[in-house]
Amino acid sequence: RTNEWERLTSPTNDVLRKLFFVDPNNGWASGLAGTIIHTSNGGNSWVLQNSTVTTPVVDIFFINKNRGWTLTYPEVPPFGTTILKTTNGGLDWIDDSTFFENEIMSSIFFFDEFVGFLGGSGIKKTTDGGLTWNIIKTGINAGLTSIYFPDSKIGYAAGWYSTLLKTID
Repeated sequence: RTNEWERLTSPTNDVLRKLFFVDPNNGWASGLAGTIIHTSNGGNSWVLQNSTVTTPVVDIFFINKNRGWTLTYPEVPPFGTTILKTTNGGLDWIDDSTFFENEIMSSIFFFDEFVGFLGGSGIKKTTDGGLTWNIIKTGINAGLTSIYFPDSKIGYAAGWYSTLLKTID
């Protein structure tokens, strides 16, 4: 079957915004009503996971089939960004107690369980698994919608107003 897309059966009617696979079998999708779904068989079947929130899950990222993170926004003040994390493939999602008030972060990326980045209203970096986050100066004032590192030195961010950023350190 070349150039064909097969429609898969989803266990939700929610709008799904992000999709992330760590290998050909294990993947997650997240949605606007706190929805997180998981497949362990390459999409043949999906199961709902309890994200513990009903707010939009705007990004999802895993470093392996057990450890992952999501970003969500509250629907009532104070507005900002909350990070949820899992260490068991999403069976349990835990609010990591980090709340960025008045900051909208829309992209998350981790190299391992300690070093990670957030992109959104700026770039933030953690080296202690999210206990603390430091602001990375970019010299721009535009919302970033995506952050990605193909290796440990080279990173890219993209966002509003045709913003493209690159780092080599």
